[in-house]
Amino acid sequence: MTGKNQFAGPASTGRSLIACTFAIVGGDEGFSIDVIGRRGTYVNPFVLLLDAVDALAVIGLKDSKGRTPRTNFQLAKYPTVAIVVQPTGSAADVMNWSATLCIYYGVEQVLKRQAYQEVTIYCAWNHQERIQVSIRTVSSEIHTDTTASGLNTTQPTSAVFDTFHPRFFYVRNPTALDYTVTMITIMYSIMYLSRLSKTSVIPRTYTDAGPDWDACIIFIGDGPSPSSDHPPYLECRWVIETLGMIPSFMIQQRRFAELGMTFWVDNRYLGGGLLQKGKPDEAIASDKTLATANV
Repeated sequence: MTGKNQFAGPASTGRSLIACTFAIVGGDEGFSIDVIGRRGTYVNPFVLLLDAVDALAVIGLKDSKGRTPRTNFQLAKYPTVAIVVQPTGSAADVMNWSATLCIYYGVEQVLKRQAYQEVTIYCAWNHQERIQVSIRTVSSEIHTDTTASGLNTTQPTSAVFDTFHPRFFYVRNPTALDYTVTMITIMYSIMYLSRLSKTSVIPRTYTDAGPDWDACIIFIGDGPSPSSDHPPYLECRWVIETLGMIPSFMIQQRRFAELGMTFWVDNRYLGGGLLQKGKPDEAIASDKTLATANV
C-alpha cells in the first residue's frame, strides 16, 4: 500500500473548513474517506497525535481481519482528546484493518490542513459506509467505556518468550525532528505493519509516509542465518509494540530527534531500527543506519 491520496474534491456539506473526500490509491481499492470538521472547536494537535499513536498501537497488535467493538481511546496523562472508533448502522463492531486506515488517514488530513478542530471521519469500502472515527475534545474525566492508556507504554507480551524489551538511544549528532513528522511516521509504520501476521519475521525493510513527511523508519531484523538458526527472530508484534513506546521515550527525554532502537528477547539481540530524517534511499546509505544495525 502506498501513502498517496487522490482527491475527489471537497465535500459539499458546508459544515466545516476541513470537509474533504478522497480515495486511497494502491492496495486498498474501493476504500474512501470523508473528513468533516466542526467549526468553533479546538483540538490540541500534540495530544491528538499521542492519542492516535496509542490507538493504532492497540488495534495494530490485533489480527487485522478481527473485529473491534465501539471503543474510546483517551490517554490518562493527556485526557483532553478522545478518539472514538465505532461501527455505523446496525453493525456491532468494525474490522481492525479498516479502523487503522481510518484513524491514520483521517488524522493525517487534520494535520496536513492544520485544521485543529473536532472531526468525524467516515470510512467506506466500495461506497458502503462501514466505520466512523470521531475526534473530540473532552473533560479531564476518563469515561467508563474508554480504553484509558498511559502514554504509549504498552507492556510487551509474548505467549512463548516473556522478556521482550526494546532499547532506545539517540544516534551520534542526531538531527532534530518536528514532532508532527515524527508522530505521522510512527503512525504510518504501525498502520503498514498491522496488516501482517503478528508473528511475521521482519527482515531489512523500511516505512515512509510519503513526500509530505520528511522522515522514515528502517528495520534490520536478525533473521535465520548460519549463526542464528533458531527462534526467536524479530517479529511484527514486537516492532509495533516498540513503535508505540517511542513518543513516551522522547517526551521523557524532552527531545524529538533521530532515534535508534534495538530489539531483545530473553537477552537475545533480534535486530535494530532507526527513525531518521530524510527518505529511505538517503537513510539506508548513512553511517547512522550502519551503526544502529551493529549495536
